Amino acid sequence: MEKGFKPTEQVLELIANALKIKPDFLYSERKYALESDVCHFRSKKSRTQTLTNSVLARAEILNIIISAIEEEIEFPDVSIPEFPGAELKTFNDIERVAEECRRVWNLGLGPISSMAKLAESAGVIVAYVTGVDDKVDAFTVHNNRPVIIRNNAKKSVCRFRSDIGHELGHLVMHEGIITGDKTTESQADRFSSALLAPRLSFIKEFPRIRGKQFDWNALVAFKLRWKISLKMCIFRATSLGLLTQEQARTGYIHLNSKGYTKVEPGDELLKSEEPNMFSSAIDMLDDATWLNILAKTGLSQELIRDLFSINRPLIIPRGTLQLVR
Repeated sequence: MEKGFKPTEQVLELIANALKIKPDFLYSERKYALESDVCHFRSKKSRTQTLTNSVLARAEILNIIISAIEEEIEFPDVSIPEFPGAELKTFNDIERVAEECRRVWNLGLGPISSMAKLAESAGVIVAYVTGVDDKVDAFTVHNNRPVIIRNNAKKSVCRFRSDIGHELGHLVMHEGIITGDKTTESQADRFSSALLAPRLSFIKEFPRIRGKQFDWNALVAFKLRWKISLKMCIFRATSLGLLTQEQARTGYIHLNSKGYTKVEPGDELLKSEEPNMFSSAIDMLDDATWLNILAKTGLSQELIRDLFSINRPLIIPRGTLQLVR
């Protein structure tokens, strides 16, 4: 639009309809605008500003809806231990942080059955977004009610679990820190692997190899027990001194040569993990309350469905519809 041009009500209505919002939304105060220090993205190398803005817009809309729902429904208390990343000098420090988180979250030393349920039990909203470039895997918003947003286009169960662990790492270690650099991403990766596969159990159970010969059948069985990728198995074993760099390189070359960079053996046997706290909260609202939230926020049911794949049917009692002549 030209500078100084004031759109008519009809034009605003057209814009609002196209964006699937109410016209009032265009004039409302942005109470939930997000600053960069509360959002944790992966590396910026392949992410344009346009893509960043698109993802942030979705996060802001999600924040608006969550804040309105929290006025009606009580979510679980947030239980995120805090260990400032700047004080973590070694990988061993991060191992201890992951072990402490396992203790706080009562995980023991065995496999985590569902990373989605773990995050939600810690009071974190996990939501899928649609229509986002595949350069974005997941990112985190570190608010009073933490949110992990995951790209719905990413289907791998192991990748999902690793991503949730990575984002939990940011919540635990990087509050108030702008992330995306090599140090913070490495810390989050290490935290994720240590959370998913605690070192004592991993060292005890990891299939040993002789020379460069991997027992891939045993490794796939190990992967299925812990629900981590073969690539993470090799990464974790190397970081714990169970594999040499040369052995790890041999393992990675094998995976690449077989085309296992995105889909690995055993993936088809792992059940997807669906977050449900956000969608369940919406379903718990009666129609009048949900419609009031949409009216108050200026958002539409269609927009929520299109952005977050949540379709809440409205129950319209008989006799409430009238033919208008």
